[in-house]
Amino acid sequence: MSGKMILEIVSSTGEKEESRIKDLYMPAYLGRTGILYDHLPYISILKFGDIAYTDLNNNKHYLFIQDGIIEVVDNKITLISDSIEKSEDFDSKEIESKLKEVERQIQSSLKGEIKPEELDKALEEKKKLKIKLNICRKSKKH
Repeated sequence: MSGKMILEIVSSTGEKEESRIKDLYMPAYLGRTGILYDHLPYISILKFGDIAYTDLNNNKHYLFIQDGIIEVVDNKITLISDSIEKSEDFDSKEIESKLKEVERQIQSSLKGEIKPEELDKALEEKKKLKIKLNICRKSKKH
């Protein structure tokens, strides 16, 4: 069944953005999941990753989220997070440059040049940068 839903994005500062959408796919706590029209009530913690949704004009939109909470009730999706970045704000060349730097940092761990805590942080940053780069690639296809 096809219908419209309302996506409300709320930041920790209280800023709100609202869109009319057809579907939404996200990195929920227990794995990637999707929301379609007339979904049962649902609430979940979100992990870092990409969120994809389709607007009523069939345009795909992509977001990067650090973490957050999502609630679905009566075809209204409320997404609350401290950190949401839109694909149109990404610069793929800048992300690639940061990724190369992080990879150099990770390689330096083999020589004992960084501490284990720094390596953990660099590995986490690499995951996030790869997701952002993937978002850049997907958003250019649409």
